[in-house]
Amino acid sequence: MLSIITGKKYRLSIIFIMLIFQGAILAQEPWDNNTYPDKDGFDYRMKPMLKRIAAQGFGVRSLATSKCPDTGLPVKTWALEGETVISPFTGRAYTQGPTGYFGPKARNEKGEIISFGGDPLKYDLPPATSAFLLNEDAERAKAFMSIPGNLRQQYHFACSNWARAFPLIKTQMPDIWKSQFFKWISLYEESRKPSDGVREFSEVSHPHNLVGQEGELLGGNAFDGGTENHKTMWRTSALLYSQILPDTCKISGYTLKEAERLTKEMIRDYLKKLLYVGNGEYDSDVYYPFTIKSFMNLYDFSPDPETRQLAKFALDYFFVSYGLKVVDGAIAGAQKRGYLSGDDPDMMEIMQWGFFDDTSRDMSEATSTIHQATTTYRPNNIIWNLVRKDISLPFEAKMSRPFYHMDYPFAFAEYFYSSESFNIGNISMSIVDNPNQQMVWSAVAKGKDGPLSFSGGHPMRASTSGHSPYTQTLQSKGTLIVLTAPTKIVVADTSAIAVTYKRLHRDNLWILPQDQQPGNFELIHRQKYASAPLHSVNPPTAETPDEVARFWMESQGAATSWFYFPRQLNPILIDGVYFIEANETYLAIIPLTKDHFILNPSEELVDKLEDGQATKFFSSYGLISFSGQVSGYIVELSEKRYHQSLHDFSLQVKRNSKVQFSKAKKIELTYTSQYGDFLEMIYQPTALRSQAFINGHFQDWDNFTEGAVYDSKTIKVKNGIMEVADDTDGYRVDFTGDFPVWMR
Repeated sequence: MLSIITGKKYRLSIIFIMLIFQGAILAQEPWDNNTYPDKDGFDYRMKPMLKRIAAQGFGVRSLATSKCPDTGLPVKTWALEGETVISPFTGRAYTQGPTGYFGPKARNEKGEIISFGGDPLKYDLPPATSAFLLNEDAERAKAFMSIPGNLRQQYHFACSNWARAFPLIKTQMPDIWKSQFFKWISLYEESRKPSDGVREFSEVSHPHNLVGQEGELLGGNAFDGGTENHKTMWRTSALLYSQILPDTCKISGYTLKEAERLTKEMIRDYLKKLLYVGNGEYDSDVYYPFTIKSFMNLYDFSPDPETRQLAKFALDYFFVSYGLKVVDGAIAGAQKRGYLSGDDPDMMEIMQWGFFDDTSRDMSEATSTIHQATTTYRPNNIIWNLVRKDISLPFEAKMSRPFYHMDYPFAFAEYFYSSESFNIGNISMSIVDNPNQQMVWSAVAKGKDGPLSFSGGHPMRASTSGHSPYTQTLQSKGTLIVLTAPTKIVVADTSAIAVTYKRLHRDNLWILPQDQQPGNFELIHRQKYASAPLHSVNPPTAETPDEVARFWMESQGAATSWFYFPRQLNPILIDGVYFIEANETYLAIIPLTKDHFILNPSEELVDKLEDGQATKFFSSYGLISFSGQVSGYIVELSEKRYHQSLHDFSLQVKRNSKVQFSKAKKIELTYTSQYGDFLEMIYQPTALRSQAFINGHFQDWDNFTEGAVYDSKTIKVKNGIMEVADDTDGYRVDFTGDFPVWMR
């Protein structure tokens, strides 16, 4: 049965489609959002959110910063650089210096501030809007939202917040305010990069505006057109504005009809590609909330049924695909532009809790977003079951990821395994892109007061995430091999590869024939980004701040592999193998080097560290370091309920594990896992991925999913079609046409 069918030739009436979205049809289909099973619970969780958001405050971040010349105390005022400031402490007049990243930058002839630095409305507009809606400090909120410098802010974070705020407050705002708001939308264009810190005023090839560049993915070029979430915020806001603003308005110089045509096509093209190649910013716990919030704006406020249909598809897709990898509220496995979950919940974890209420953390004081607190969107019952893992476990999944700009498909091979108390996943990288925000592998175990997260690899980056081209991995079920080794420098003609690589940012290679696809980038990237030899580093001679800091700094680029674990856990060394009890999960970490040790400094010592990155790391994690020019380890995760005790688990590992490791002519490892799988891994010193076999089957990283984006029993995505299923029901979405079509 077809529930929604639209396209160029066949379109249901607007009335019928609106009835579908309003849940007024008699028969509930599994994809309907009104099958969400926890309406009362969601309402209860969201009830305090507007007050909590309003309590975050507004109107301080964008003040100019200075110091009283007499007392040295901080002063914040609405002043521009060079203007006179009166000290509130001594009454002395002095001259305002630089106003800070967010501070005022310019005034108009009326003396009004018309420009701020940075992106203060990313943070300040939701509290101001919440205060206005609650009628608490409403007059100050209204005044703050009327400052011309705030009205003109339409960069990515700000416009996504304005696209939520405007429909909520417009009936209470005077016409003169609306005319000013419309004016700045019509004029919006800038050649800076808000939120990029020191890069804010770097040269850009094309000015940013709400509508974007025609012919580019989501309207932004690959060089400086914005990241995926940035572009999504701009385009969804422009599309919504084009549908709810008066006909006389313009959007970044475009008429409403032209802006609607362009942005709707850009968004449709992007969403359609999700079912052909997947998205470049996949599973980002940092940036997904911003993309999701933007589509919530369309879902809640667009008067156009087709636009709401696209928004529903986007929201369902992001929640079902992200939710596939969630356990205890946190995501496990690989992420592009993501991080390992820590002591505090991130925005995506809070959003997951808001909808699905499935975490061991105490979230009683959590603050969600104004978008989630006021949205009418609800995930359907099947998505609910998948996220909460109310399905048969364990299951395996394979995913293929494209290059960041979705212009080259099936570039990265991802594997994922979900068990009852833990998830673990990893990805094989074919190029070095976005190396500082790349989660290559991670495991998350259910905790008692929050998820327990593990990861590791070569410490090339000073954080828990980052792709080091020296490290290669291989995974089967709950078993993961991690190897780090030096690069073998070779002389090769890579010019042809380099030329083809440059084309990736110009052409949509996902539609090119196979004979025109690029060659092997692994060699050129390995030679370029991993040419330095691995240096030795000595362990800390004592657990002192100086020695820990010295070891931390010297370890970057060292001949070592690290394993990260939550600092509250205690690895135990039994017969040369480390064992960890993580609530209902057991872990074994089998060294592949003779030199290894644990470093888990005390809280008192961590507080004395002067390196910010080291302090951040050791505040949440300890590490096991495995040293050697060829270094690494094997991780085994198992359900605690399968064993009588940790000691029993250690005996099983000792009895069943069979490791053969050779570093003579080539780095080769064979291993029989606790799951009965036979893994063969040959480290490739001139590439980024290993040569591997699992139970005799060659792991073809370039054709890992045989043309699919997702391949699992719960989600299948291939050639424009997505299938979603739990244990009792399922549906499919066909997006081979102009619009998604839901069907059984």
